Amino acid sequence: MLIDKLRKPPPIRTAPEPEPEPARGRHRLNRPGHDAVFRPLLQALAGGSDPIPHAAAAGRRLAEREVPLTAALDVLRTTYRTVGEDPSFEAIRTLCQSWTECTLTYLHSSSCEDPGTGLATTPHLRTRLAELYRIAERQGWYLPDTHTLVITEPVAAHPCDSQLANLGGAIRTVFRDPEVIARLGAGRVATIVRADDHFTEHLGTLRSMIGYWPENGEPGTAGTPRTKIWSERLPTLSDWSDSFVNDLAVT
Repeated sequence: MLIDKLRKPPPIRTAPEPEPEPARGRHRLNRPGHDAVFRPLLQALAGGSDPIPHAAAAGRRLAEREVPLTAALDVLRTTYRTVGEDPSFEAIRTLCQSWTECTLTYLHSSSCEDPGTGLATTPHLRTRLAELYRIAERQGWYLPDTHTLVITEPVAAHPCDSQLANLGGAIRTVFRDPEVIARLGAGRVATIVRADDHFTEHLGTLRSMIGYWPENGEPGTAGTPRTKIWSERLPTLSDWSDSFVNDLAVT
């Protein structure tokens, strides 16, 4: 009845409970859009610890992921602004330095090793030869008198990577401590070795190992030539070494 409804107490309206205040920095750490690489840096900023080592680690990891430096700096700035700050000069410098060092290390390794054979590349051969000329000049000896270039080339046209890799392995077995064993152009392998008293003997050993296909299947017997092997005297001046290597690579 109406009178009974009037006698019922009005419903009690309660104010909604306030949401708990998140711990300092926690909501910031969970915000989307920040690369996980910068999470340790953000934690250091929120906790008041030194962020510089984490900036260095972030630079290295982003370089490994091939993230451009400008993009890395953008995320660094965003990370700092999350806690109401701007990146310090030291943080920017540290990130740039670690990013650059990691990138240069990768570029150096990729330019030094031929991916198909595992041998050094032709550019690395040129670089090492130039270094030897500088060492010789500094120490007062004449490089063409102490070192020579040994070249091996399969007779078959268009040798595969495994053939060239095998040649490199044979050279490494015969010559003690070669300066470098490199792929020279498309189908040759070259090495810089010492021209000592045992050089002729070592060259003969190399020819017996890889110079011929044995006719009767027994190693060391004469047969059909399968690999050309010869040595080249190094140029008189270091200024000529680049063209010297380039000519041999394309001949």
